[in-house]
Amino acid sequence: MSRYIPAEGQADFPALENQILDWWSAERIFEKSIEQRSEGPDWVFYDGPPGTNGKPHIGHMLQSSLKDLWPRYKTMQGFRVLRKAGWDTHGLPVELKAERELGIEDKSQIPAYGVEKFMEYCRSTVFRFKGDWEQSIRRIGRFLDLSDPYATLTNDYIQSDWWVIRQIWDKGLLYRDFRIMPYCARCGTTLSSFEVAQGYQDVMDLTLTARFPVVGLERTYFLAWTTTPWTLIGNTALALNPELDYVFVEVDGDTLILARELVESVLDGHAFRLVKTVKGRELDGMAYTPLWDFFAGPDTEGRVPHHALMGDFVTAEDGTGIVHLALYGEDDYRMIKRDNLPRIQHVDETGHFIEGCGPYTGRYFKADGLDLEILKDLQSRGLLQHKHKHTHSYPHCYKCENPLMYFARTSWFIRTSALREQLLAANAEINWYPGYIKDGRFGNWLENNIDWGVSRDRYWGSPMPIWSCACGKQLCVASKAELQQYVSQPMDQELDLHAPWIDYVEVSCPDCSARMTREPYLLDCWFNAGLMPWGQFGYPAKPGSEALFENQYPADFICEGLDQTRGWFYTLLALSTILTGRSSFRNVICTGLIADKDGRKMSKTLGNVVDPGELFERFGADAVRWTFYNSHPWGQKRYSDDLVRDAVRDIVIPYWNIYSFFVTYANIEDWTFDGQPGQLSELDRWIRSASVRVIGQVEQALEGYDVYTASTALLAYIEDLSNWYIRRSRTRFWKSEDGADKQAAFSTLYRCIRDLTLILAPFLPFVTETVYQRLIRRAEPGLPESVHLCRWPDVSHEQRDEVLESEMSLVTHAVNLGRSLRSRHNIKTRQPLRKMLLVVGRESDDAFVHRMEGLIREELNVRQVEISRREEDLVHLSVKANYRELGRFFAKRMPEAAAIIADWGMSEIETLEAGGTIDVLGVAVGLEGIAIQREEREGLIVITEQGFTVALDTELDEDLLQEGLARELVNRIQTLRKESELDVTDRIRLQLAGSPAVLAAAEAHREYICRETLAVSLDMVSANGALKPVTLNEEEAAIGLERSAGED
Repeated sequence: MSRYIPAEGQADFPALENQILDWWSAERIFEKSIEQRSEGPDWVFYDGPPGTNGKPHIGHMLQSSLKDLWPRYKTMQGFRVLRKAGWDTHGLPVELKAERELGIEDKSQIPAYGVEKFMEYCRSTVFRFKGDWEQSIRRIGRFLDLSDPYATLTNDYIQSDWWVIRQIWDKGLLYRDFRIMPYCARCGTTLSSFEVAQGYQDVMDLTLTARFPVVGLERTYFLAWTTTPWTLIGNTALALNPELDYVFVEVDGDTLILARELVESVLDGHAFRLVKTVKGRELDGMAYTPLWDFFAGPDTEGRVPHHALMGDFVTAEDGTGIVHLALYGEDDYRMIKRDNLPRIQHVDETGHFIEGCGPYTGRYFKADGLDLEILKDLQSRGLLQHKHKHTHSYPHCYKCENPLMYFARTSWFIRTSALREQLLAANAEINWYPGYIKDGRFGNWLENNIDWGVSRDRYWGSPMPIWSCACGKQLCVASKAELQQYVSQPMDQELDLHAPWIDYVEVSCPDCSARMTREPYLLDCWFNAGLMPWGQFGYPAKPGSEALFENQYPADFICEGLDQTRGWFYTLLALSTILTGRSSFRNVICTGLIADKDGRKMSKTLGNVVDPGELFERFGADAVRWTFYNSHPWGQKRYSDDLVRDAVRDIVIPYWNIYSFFVTYANIEDWTFDGQPGQLSELDRWIRSASVRVIGQVEQALEGYDVYTASTALLAYIEDLSNWYIRRSRTRFWKSEDGADKQAAFSTLYRCIRDLTLILAPFLPFVTETVYQRLIRRAEPGLPESVHLCRWPDVSHEQRDEVLESEMSLVTHAVNLGRSLRSRHNIKTRQPLRKMLLVVGRESDDAFVHRMEGLIREELNVRQVEISRREEDLVHLSVKANYRELGRFFAKRMPEAAAIIADWGMSEIETLEAGGTIDVLGVAVGLEGIAIQREEREGLIVITEQGFTVALDTELDEDLLQEGLARELVNRIQTLRKESELDVTDRIRLQLAGSPAVLAAAEAHREYICRETLAVSLDMVSANGALKPVTLNEEEAAIGLERSAGED
């Protein structure tokens, strides 16, 4: 029986991953990773709660991959990382889905359906896809505590909502106000400024400039431009800037009033006569006739609309310099309130025109064709000055995508504008990845933050814990227990704290004993999400929550999409700054969006949505994870299956092949690890130095939350290990003698695989666990039972040999250039060449290259390596003047200067390439002033890159051609061995038929062929049907082989 479990011929990575998942679960590996670090320091991760009323998509897998990487890494460093899961279960998305499924068209129909029934239905939908989420989290290999998740709908979490709002109340930062708010008429609720920021769309609207007749002046009109013609029906006043110059101009017998600076643009070439110019303040109070008489005259309180007001916010940047005011804009409302004008609200909460609006009564404010009807109405009465279509960015509901309106509502606000400096100071302590978000997108948002409208006019969410009495008394309670103090009867312990059930509780006013009424609002679901540091533990009402909170605050790391700068990231910071004076997170990665391969957003309509589960079962979760690690997380990613295939090819299979190679020969030799490094060769010392380097590189990158640099370092190391160390050490593992060099090779490669497995484990948790169980735990039974219970590798006892690494880099660079030459000139690697010529820049490199000469010969398949420091030994060098660069300096003397430069040789070139200059006719000429031409010497092919020159002698004689054929023959025999499913140690008997050239080459290299293929005999035979035909460098041949039983 083999000591180590060998690799399958064709690994089924998805199947292996499913086996590992079952083993992790059975052995409680995740739980043990926490239990075994119980004495270690806490490293805190907050999981932004996803909604579970929709299925996870590929973008969530990007975040899951990153969210799993750092907790695994920190666990390996000895930290305790709890990783509590959470679900976002409140808010508009839940209600909208319920409405669609119940056939409810809008919010107004919910009371008729039944609020309690609607609430119960919402509750029934929120965990509909929880199983899909749990499966995707499990399948991608993420360690997350799903056994005791927090959910925003629980009474414990709602009481945390209440406690937080109470703290804000006590600090005097919570207030109620009637003001203009972004409002979705379809959903029947206000939205916060950061919700609005997520829903802007570019739209083309009909805009117009209207004429407002001035009272007492015949055929005289104020001109005002608007992008929202529907608001004109509710026009209350016109605003002018008191300091701007306004003109009265006569056009076709009519007198028009507008800002002087805008006359040309507004009149657009029409002839006019200037009547007079006045300051805006001279027009203060001037009355005009409204465009419609629906709201003309004083209101019931005697307030008179429709006259000119003065406003500093009015500019002459666009429009007419006169702003039409209606109760649908913040500046408008401020002016109307300041001058005590009527509050004309001609559109109701559903977005429809109210009774009394003539032919527009009952029309939806964004109904198709409405703007055009209004325009034609004005035009028919001579009140339209101009019209045009205008593309602008207009806010839409970020959930239902209907256009928003700015609507005057009573709402509750958190005075976040008063905390601007504290928020900026807290942000200064956060490490943002990418860094430009800190003072850019997020910092700018904080600089301009306005008070947070925190109340919502919906049903499914945390109820606002504020009760009001007719006597003026208000209560803000922090918990169910506190509420009990104002209730005469004991409250049901199982009472659902959602409305309407909480509103059935009779709360008595402590001042007058009358029944109080709860403010009929919900708390913003972003408020729910932002207080998760407290809510996840039910802090402070739930027993034991205080100790948990203290240990788990603030977070060391969070990670979500870039759009959360306007969502979760902001609410986390705002609430933590209010409550604790600091941020609730220290490090944050912002991820970009994932589009399809053509850059289009993924959607069911386009048919380009990617099912993560299907990817896992085709390619494996490790490959999907690596796809996200191998680039910066914050850029837009264009997904295609090719990216996952690349991950399999570039990282999973090379790592697997390293393990496969080692186990194959370790089993043949029955090798055991004795903990001793052995007598290391120069190649061994180099790869161990590279191991020390990559461990440090990955650790440094992960400490800086730089996954791309870490992945790049890992790929480079695997390339060194697989395509250099193993390739150059391969024969050391199958030497027949049991010498010290073989033991050193085994020991060195094993230690490299062990270290690589440990540092790769947070990235590729499945395949590393497989290798760990099949190889490493069998080599060292005393190690932890899982790779994910191991500590990060400690190589402090090993020193890097940077000189050796630099020297080996020189050699690998030379070999790579040689390979590039072969590829460029279509010369197969198996075709030996007479010699390689190498120009090295420093005499100190000569000795190392000479020591590595055998390695270079074997790798490039050349008979001889010649070293020089003179490039002219390989190429004919010539220099020409760069006329475009030098012409301006030499002018008429340019031909004379060019002749001087053309005589330059290698010494002048070396001076310029070293950064120097040479005087030519009084002008200092540098490298940019010349063009160096290199012409290959006959019989050589040459490449120069980064100051390094390599040449190959391509002349082939009969001896070289025969060896090339022999090597091709060995390659075909090895392929036939694999196809015959022979073991690597099986001896064989060979039969060969072929052209005279093939047979001559085989005879000349008989010993080499037999040694490489483990053949005990090689017989030349006539072609027959039992042999497999092959082509070797255009020569025909046929091969037969059979296992040689019992022979060594």
